[in-house]
Amino acid sequence: MEGNKQWVVDPTRDGAVGLAAPFGWPRALFKRAIDLVAPPLCAACRRPITDPRTLCATCWRELTLIVPPVCDITGTPLAYDAGPGARSPELAWNHPLYDRARAAVMLDKVSRRLVHQLKYHDVPGVAALMARLMVPAIRDLTDEADCFVPVPLHRRRLAARRFNQSALLADHLGAMTGLPVVRYAVQRVRHTPHQVGLGREARANNLHHAFAVKDREQVAGRRIVVVDDVLTTGATADALAMTLRGAGARSVSVAVFARAIAGASEPA
Repeated sequence: MEGNKQWVVDPTRDGAVGLAAPFGWPRALFKRAIDLVAPPLCAACRRPITDPRTLCATCWRELTLIVPPVCDITGTPLAYDAGPGARSPELAWNHPLYDRARAAVMLDKVSRRLVHQLKYHDVPGVAALMARLMVPAIRDLTDEADCFVPVPLHRRRLAARRFNQSALLADHLGAMTGLPVVRYAVQRVRHTPHQVGLGREARANNLHHAFAVKDREQVAGRRIVVVDDVLTTGATADALAMTLRGAGARSVSVAVFARAIAGASEPA
């Protein structure tokens, strides 16, 4: 408390600390006054904007949404609509170990900034925007799912980062879709080096025996949607899918915010 001022968490500002309205001030009027002094910022580039927890017009234009037609398995864009169940020819030499995957956007300049704001710059409120973009993209997964399982962090990395970005996304997705979030059924039991810069084979080797199911009752017989921020080579998703299937999961799909994609491919 400082005079008649009180510091509070402002839910419109990514968990930032702000001032409560002084006694007798209408909340809307006080909010407009605060916005003049410290306006909301674009979630990606941090330029001032009008509405909180969104993007500026420039970042919206540069964000590449993934829209149908997409491969029924990988969720990657197809060059044309070949009908229900169309698949990418990539599956002939690179079939994932999970059932299906869906992503909201391609991994580009803007989506990478959003992921970095979430993971490395202590702006966890960005997760709400990312989840809102994910909901329509993953609807065909959630319509047939029993629960979300966020990709776990090893306790050492969790202590360093202070939060699990995948769990934040899963919590928002759970609130938006009504699906329960199972946080602790699976753990990351081996601390692995960062995956950035590693190829598919190196990533797979890096993740060997990295996960373990701690509560089989929350996994066995369930249709699980694994939640992560980014899908690149798919090594993490494959390793977690193997672990969950080994514990009796009925199906394992993957929902991510961004996916690394070279471009649209011809349907197989």
